[in-house]
Amino acid sequence: MKSLGRTLVTAGAAAVLCIGFPLNAQAAEGLFFYTSEYGPIVLENPADGLCYSVGHARDPQNSTDRVAIVYSEKRCAGHATRIKPGGEDFLAFASVQFSR
Repeated sequence: MKSLGRTLVTAGAAAVLCIGFPLNAQAAEGLFFYTSEYGPIVLENPADGLCYSVGHARDPQNSTDRVAIVYSEKRCAGHATRIKPGGEDFLAFASVQFSR
Protein backbone atom coordinates (compact mmCIF):
# COMPACT_ATOMS: atom_id res chain seq x y z
CA MET A 1 0.00 0.00 0.00
CA LYS A 2 2.90 2.35 0.75
CA SER A 3 4.33 1.82 -2.71
CA LEU A 4 0.95 2.69 -4.31
CA GLY A 5 0.89 5.98 -2.39
CA ARG A 6 4.43 6.80 -3.40
CA THR A 7 3.63 5.93 -7.00
CA LEU A 8 0.61 8.25 -6.99
CA VAL A 9 2.61 11.09 -5.43
CA THR A 10 5.40 10.59 -7.96
CA ALA A 11 2.93 10.49 -10.86
CA GLY A 12 1.22 13.64 -9.60
CA ALA A 13 4.52 15.47 -9.26
CA ALA A 14 5.54 14.36 -12.74
CA ALA A 15 2.25 15.61 -14.18
CA VAL A 16 2.72 19.01 -12.57
CA LEU A 17 6.26 19.22 -13.97
CA CYS A 18 5.12 18.17 -17.45
CA ILE A 19 2.26 20.68 -17.49
CA GLY A 20 4.63 23.24 -16.06
CA PHE A 21 4.22 26.48 -14.29
CA PRO A 22 3.85 29.81 -16.05
CA LEU A 23 7.40 30.85 -16.89
CA ASN A 24 6.77 34.42 -17.94
CA ALA A 25 9.99 36.39 -17.78
CA GLN A 26 9.53 39.26 -15.40
CA ALA A 27 10.71 42.59 -16.67
CA ALA A 28 10.72 46.15 -15.49
CA GLU A 29 8.22 48.22 -17.40
CA GLY A 30 9.59 51.48 -18.68
CA LEU A 31 12.88 52.97 -19.74
CA PHE A 32 16.32 53.29 -18.13
CA PHE A 33 18.47 56.07 -19.55
CA TYR A 34 22.20 56.63 -19.19
CA THR A 35 25.07 58.27 -20.99
CA SER A 36 27.79 56.03 -22.38
CA GLU A 37 31.12 56.92 -23.89
CA TYR A 38 29.27 56.82 -27.25
CA GLY A 39 26.32 59.01 -26.25
CA PRO A 40 22.83 58.50 -24.77
CA ILE A 41 21.56 54.91 -24.37
CA VAL A 42 18.12 53.56 -23.42
CA LEU A 43 17.25 50.14 -21.97
CA GLU A 44 13.60 49.35 -22.67
CA ASN A 45 11.73 47.01 -20.29
CA PRO A 46 14.91 45.46 -18.83
CA ALA A 47 14.64 41.96 -17.34
CA ASP A 48 14.55 41.54 -13.56
CA GLY A 49 17.69 40.06 -12.05
CA LEU A 50 19.78 40.22 -15.23
CA CYS A 51 23.06 42.09 -14.92
CA TYR A 52 23.63 44.58 -17.74
CA SER A 53 27.28 45.55 -18.21
CA VAL A 54 27.25 49.05 -19.70
CA GLY A 55 30.93 49.98 -20.00
CA HIS A 56 31.87 53.46 -18.87
CA ALA A 57 28.44 54.93 -18.12
CA ARG A 58 27.19 57.87 -16.11
CA ASP A 59 24.06 59.82 -15.16
CA PRO A 60 21.53 56.97 -14.72
CA GLN A 61 17.86 57.91 -14.92
CA ASN A 62 15.37 55.23 -13.86
CA SER A 63 11.96 55.59 -15.52
CA THR A 64 10.98 51.96 -14.87
CA ASP A 65 8.67 50.51 -12.24
CA ARG A 66 11.56 48.66 -10.55
CA VAL A 67 14.52 49.63 -8.40
CA ALA A 68 17.69 49.96 -10.49
CA ILE A 69 20.89 49.01 -8.71
CA VAL A 70 23.93 50.52 -10.40
CA TYR A 71 27.38 49.05 -9.66
CA SER A 72 30.81 50.62 -9.89
CA GLU A 73 32.26 47.54 -11.61
CA LYS A 74 31.30 45.11 -14.39
CA ARG A 75 29.23 41.99 -13.64
CA CYS A 76 27.28 43.79 -10.90
CA ALA A 77 30.23 43.98 -8.53
CA GLY A 78 31.74 46.75 -6.49
CA HIS A 79 29.92 49.64 -4.83
CA ALA A 80 26.14 49.50 -5.33
CA THR A 81 23.76 52.45 -5.46
CA ARG A 82 19.97 51.97 -5.50
CA ILE A 83 17.89 54.23 -7.70
CA LYS A 84 14.17 54.19 -7.04
CA PRO A 85 11.60 54.23 -9.83
CA GLY A 86 11.48 57.77 -11.19
CA GLY A 87 14.87 58.60 -9.66
CA GLU A 88 18.19 59.64 -11.09
CA ASP A 89 21.77 60.15 -9.97
CA PHE A 90 24.88 61.86 -11.27
CA LEU A 91 27.48 59.15 -10.90
CA ALA A 92 29.65 56.86 -12.98
CA PHE A 93 28.84 53.13 -13.09
CA ALA A 94 29.74 49.99 -15.06
CA SER A 95 26.71 47.70 -14.67
CA VAL A 96 23.05 47.76 -13.62
CA GLN A 97 20.48 45.25 -12.36
CA PHE A 98 16.74 45.65 -11.78
CA SER A 99 14.69 44.21 -8.92
CA ARG A 100 11.31 44.57 -7.27
